[in-house]
Amino acid sequence: MSISMFNTRTMLKALEQVFPATTFLLNTFFQGVEKSESKYVDIDIYKGKKKLAPFVRSTQQGKFVERIGFTTKTFEPPYIKEKMVTTSDEILNNRAMGGNIYLGKTPQQRAAEQLMKDMEYLRELIIRREEWMASQVLETGIIPIVGDGYEAEIDFGMDATHIIATGDITVWDDANATPLSDLLDWKRLIQLDSGLVPRIVVMGYDAWDAFIAHVNVQTLLDNRRIALGQIEPRELPEGVEYQGDVHNLSIYTYGETYVSDAEATTYYVPAKKIFMGCTNARTARHYGAIRDLESGFTPVQYFPKSWVEKDPSSRILLVQSSPLVAMHQPDAFLCAAVLT
Repeated sequence: MSISMFNTRTMLKALEQVFPATTFLLNTFFQGVEKSESKYVDIDIYKGKKKLAPFVRSTQQGKFVERIGFTTKTFEPPYIKEKMVTTSDEILNNRAMGGNIYLGKTPQQRAAEQLMKDMEYLRELIIRREEWMASQVLETGIIPIVGDGYEAEIDFGMDATHIIATGDITVWDDANATPLSDLLDWKRLIQLDSGLVPRIVVMGYDAWDAFIAHVNVQTLLDNRRIALGQIEPRELPEGVEYQGDVHNLSIYTYGETYVSDAEATTYYVPAKKIFMGCTNARTARHYGAIRDLESGFTPVQYFPKSWVEKDPSSRILLVQSSPLVAMHQPDAFLCAAVLT
């Protein structure tokens, strides 16, 4: 098959469009990584009570104190198995995107490069699923697990008062709304219930637009006598923008999307909602054991495996993972729908 000189000899180096997996929510709120040699993980859900020590006469017996603070729940992290196949014809006949046909590589070199590209691609699919888990648990405290012949729900028990519906507030595009007071109220609610002070707010795009345009916020920014906040937008990696500080809360917007199981492009942070949380809360990315006899049930985050099929000749790549993004202190987080 002939190749047009225009399409090859004069072609500039191809720009290979890639969609790197972003992990802003994971890196901000779920930094810890814990691996298990079992297919189950035990998670301590902490909900402490700020009780006072009781007074007692010195001549009376001491008071027994109830040991409270956490409950232990056992979860089975969902399992992921992604496969890709590379045939011998693909290695022999295909030119890699941007490759030079006159400085060609050996089939073995092309096969090795393709294997590395495929492995990275499958790993990024899994990372996107983990970021999706973080998004789900920040929004509702629940991760719905729906797959081929598998349906379950992992509930970390976020208190209902930490899931704010539009009927609970005056929505932010209403002139009578009080976005600044809402943020302060929610900050105090988290502190009251968890004992931790939230420092981060991540807003969906519509929520941020309504917030910054509201007269309640504009009045604050125009008041130079009281230093309650400052808006100073700054673009960061991973589709993140730092917008500024209000009430000692750092506000970010996160515009990254994923393609859902229903083939819909979806924001990790819903456009009309906000997430508020504590970066020092107990959370973790848990990984269950890999169910592989040859590996001895290795406790790793991502486990690649490759083998050759003889007829038709092809190489199979398999990447496995058993991730669970978990909240150990669910009341250190809050989600609010601020627009209808």
